[in-house]
Amino acid sequence: MTEDVLLEVKDLCQYFKLGKKTLKAVDGVSFTLRRGEVLGLVGESGSGKTTTGRSIVGLYRPTAGEVYFEGRPTTGLSGSARRSLAKEMQMIFQDPVSSLNPRMTVGEIVAEGLRIAGEKDGKKIREQVEATLLSVGILPRYVSRYPHEFSGGQRQRIGIARALIMRPKLIIADEPVSALDVSVQAQVINLLSDLKEKLGLTVLFIAHDLSVVKYFCDEIAVMYRGRIVEKAPSAELFKNPIHAYTQSLLSAVPLLNPKQKGKSKRIIFDGEKEWTEGAGSSLREVKKGHFVAEET
Repeated sequence: MTEDVLLEVKDLCQYFKLGKKTLKAVDGVSFTLRRGEVLGLVGESGSGKTTTGRSIVGLYRPTAGEVYFEGRPTTGLSGSARRSLAKEMQMIFQDPVSSLNPRMTVGEIVAEGLRIAGEKDGKKIREQVEATLLSVGILPRYVSRYPHEFSGGQRQRIGIARALIMRPKLIIADEPVSALDVSVQAQVINLLSDLKEKLGLTVLFIAHDLSVVKYFCDEIAVMYRGRIVEKAPSAELFKNPIHAYTQSLLSAVPLLNPKQKGKSKRIIFDGEKEWTEGAGSSLREVKKGHFVAEET
């Protein structure tokens, strides 16, 4: 692993038992994430992208595979080792309503990570909380308010502040704008972009909206049925999609230019007909930095 690689995922699998059946939510996912890079992980609902993020951060114990953070294995950690890793790897959740404790004030929510990490100096905690809230556009005077007193966009900013206060090196953002109005989505994406530049963050950005990841992510990995079927730099993926599933996703992106409407053709990907067992088990490089599943 080179020094600029912050996160490396190798053959990650996350299976769940459903009675006598086994759901392969993540089935052999591998990728690397370099420092300061934003990798978009996209796919339809049920493709396994959120489960991948939760497995990486440790909310699920992976069934198989390895996750390395700065060259150190993270799977199977517990106790102080897990708490230490949590300082450097934080997650922003999709729903800003259910992810914030309604019985805690904003100040308590944002400060919780510091307290769990062992910080006991009340003045220091208060100063860090106020500074972090201000960095995401929430005035410090609102620290005593509760989540229900804020709009959806403001609640997501609070969720971002909760992650940032630990000064992490890696942020896993799980569809952080999908529950927000379109105008608010742009505000939150711009905020994340500014924070990435100011703090030097590395981001795994999970989304199903390709129009969002196109402008925010350096690279995009497309997931289908628990596997990555295509991975490429953002501009390259949009210009030259190869896998049939990627082509289908891109064809569904609305065209904003009225002159282009009617020129695009919707491509339908029939998974039952076009997806075979073992497809996506390995990727081949078709162009520098552009990888596609061996079986399509």
